Amino acid sequence: MSERPCGRSPGAVVLGVLLVLIWSGSGPALGQINPDDPAEQGPSDPTEEIPASESEAEEPASPSEKEPKRRVFKRIGPQPMTPEQREEAERLRKVAARYGTDPTAIVGRIQLTSQYLDLTQGANATVSTVRVDLPFRNDFLLRMDMPFLRTNDPNNPGMSGHRGVSDLAVTAGWRAYNTPEYALLIGAVSTFPTAAQDSLGFGKYTVGPAIATARFLPRLESFLIGLLSYQTSVGGDPSRKDVSLFNVTAQVNSFWGQRWWTIVQSVWQVDFERSGKSSMVMEFEGGRNLIGRFGAYIRPGVGIYGRDVTGAYIWNIEVGVRYMFASF
Repeated sequence: MSERPCGRSPGAVVLGVLLVLIWSGSGPALGQINPDDPAEQGPSDPTEEIPASESEAEEPASPSEKEPKRRVFKRIGPQPMTPEQREEAERLRKVAARYGTDPTAIVGRIQLTSQYLDLTQGANATVSTVRVDLPFRNDFLLRMDMPFLRTNDPNNPGMSGHRGVSDLAVTAGWRAYNTPEYALLIGAVSTFPTAAQDSLGFGKYTVGPAIATARFLPRLESFLIGLLSYQTSVGGDPSRKDVSLFNVTAQVNSFWGQRWWTIVQSVWQVDFERSGKSSMVMEFEGGRNLIGRFGAYIRPGVGIYGRDVTGAYIWNIEVGVRYMFASF
């Protein structure tokens, strides 16, 4: 399969949207509606009308020319919300935390997932992951992911299949900002070379920052979520290749009825150890709360470009079950 050239425009758009989201998360919106504004008046008495010459002299021209520019920034920034919309945002934040779809929520979980990936040149892989989230002090979260990997590459005779434990990932996060309409979690992610075989992991210790944001969209009654992370190797097997991966995820999380949710997301990744080669995948998730805090989901995905980059694929499908705890 021929490799498609790596364009910068899709990645730049995703990164730009997320940077604007983080920058404008807690700031006030321009042109916010004032409930105390006077109601629209009816026709006035003709005897009290202002002469045309006076009205034309009092009307400035420059503000009307600048108004379209202000409207653009008003739509990008946080939108003004009524008390009813804030109440709905608070309700949906609790629903997202209970379903496990809000990455800024401080709530415990046990989750099992299994993912099949169709890779380039006829190879494939299956990743089964156990995730445990441990919340503490209301605003702190510790996450541990232990993946079990099976690979199959028919192009390598005698080494067509490997299976075993992969690299353990640990994430520590702090929710730095939290309102019904916007939340921000910052932290650090690290991986450890626990893979049973060289082909199942990086062979390196890695560390890097992680950021998660969740912003309520009143018109859609959904959340716009952004995830950013970066991993760089800081030790491990000196004979193994260094790691330098940048990952950006943008998603829209919506809720349907009493038990259903959907997530549409785009994942963009850059491998700086391969001269900045990037990849992008699109995924759709549909999930249902089964009973109480127990839920399940299915998530198919397709590679857009850069399918041979680490973490990318031609197509995949993931299924998972999770149990969310109110607290530990």
